[in-house]
Order: sequence, then C-alpha cells, then structure tokens
Amino acid sequence: MGIDYSFQVYVHRRDVGRLITAVAALCFRRETEWTTVALPDGTSVVLPATCRFEAGRTVDLTDVVAGRDRASFDLSLCFPQDGPLRAYRDDEAGHVDVACAWPDGTTRVRVGYVYLTVSDGSSLLPDHWIFDFTPATSGQSRLFLSSPSVRQTFATLALSVGGPLCLMDVEERFNIVVTAHDRQISTQVPGPCLLWDTYAPEDEAYRELLARLAGQPLATTPEWIVGPGHADYEAFLDSLTRNSQVTGAVH
Repeated sequence: MGIDYSFQVYVHRRDVGRLITAVAALCFRRETEWTTVALPDGTSVVLPATCRFEAGRTVDLTDVVAGRDRASFDLSLCFPQDGPLRAYRDDEAGHVDVACAWPDGTTRVRVGYVYLTVSDGSSLLPDHWIFDFTPATSGQSRLFLSSPSVRQTFATLALSVGGPLCLMDVEERFNIVVTAHDRQISTQVPGPCLLWDTYAPEDEAYRELLARLAGQPLATTPEWIVGPGHADYEAFLDSLTRNSQVTGAVH
C-alpha cells in the first residue's frame, strides 16, 4: 500500500480568495491548464491547474464545500530548492525536467501532481474551510515529510492568509502541528514536533493547543497535544519511521 501525506490549511471564508491567489503564485504554469475558481465573495481567480484533469472549467468553491460539486484541483507546485528536493530533481531527470526558472532568478523544483481538495472545517472552526494538499505518489509524500522547504512553504502559505491552523497528516495516530495562530510550531526539518491526537475530540484538542501556546497548559487526562518527552511521542517516531521509510525527519 502507498502513503498519502498531506498538509491541511484552515482558512476563514473571507480569506479564501487570498489563499487561492497565493496557491496560484506557487503553481507551474502551462498555457493549456487553467481553472476559473469562483469565490464566496462573488469574485473569481484563475488557477493554473486542471480540475480532475479537465481544463477550462469554472468551479464554485461554495458548491464544493456544500457537497454539490466533487471538484478537486491538480496542481504542480514549485518549491525553493533544498537537499531532498535536489535529490528528487535528480531522480526525475531521466523522465522529466522538474527544475523551473522562477521570476526572482532562482531555480525551483516543481512537484506534481499535488491534489487540492476543499472541505468544510466548521466542526472545529466556524466559517472556516480546509484546503488539503496531497501529492500523487508515495515518493512525493516522503518528500513532503523530509523537505524543510516544502514544510516551510506550507507554513508560510497558512500564515500569509491568516490561517489559524495548519496540520500535516502523516497517516498515524498523531498529526503534526505545523502552524497555529500566527506562530510557526513544527517547521524545523529535521527537528522535534508538536503532535495532535487524531482520536481527540477536535474542540478539546484545539483548546488544549491554544492553552499550551499561551504558556498555560491544561491538566487534562488524556493529553491530546503531545511533544518530545511524552511516552506516545517515541511510539509515534518509531511508527512514522517504519511506515514512511524516512529516517531523521522528526526527532
């Protein structure tokens, strides 16, 4: 079985246009691949991506979140180079050139496809939507885990649009808390992480996270937010290393 790691960015409805515009700025552009995205405020953004591999569609995100449209977007995202991304570029060189010149004069590495889905996040945060970015292959999922540049890009994306929460789903009992309320939390790779228990009631986990960030940790049993030194943290590391076949990304 393959692995499907993803970044989940929570965004308020009023900031959805900013998020889509920021995502568009990260996309590799092909003249024949574009989708018009209709936003909650009645405006629209042209996204350099296909919708279920069909170009030229207009997709209303309100319909998607309401379940009236099952649209998802096929992105090629471009990241500043780092060691894991250079290794990925070299591995792909025999098949396709994934290096791309960037307007600032640097060379980035494009990763595609990355599938973007949008869903309702109101069960945790009222009037918020979840933007979920999942790469197409297991190798790209491992890249998402091991690359400092990829992690930082999604952290910057979330913070730039006022997203109150960004999680990385690594298909374990715990998700990695990447950002929360204007703060970078687990962005150092390799490095330690703050973890969110997926078994937790969402509202309790979020309340515990905010209290911990405020320096006033709650005395809860069980703990839903854990970090290094917690018994469950070591078990998470062992399981993640075994299942991802990536060593050293988290310690």
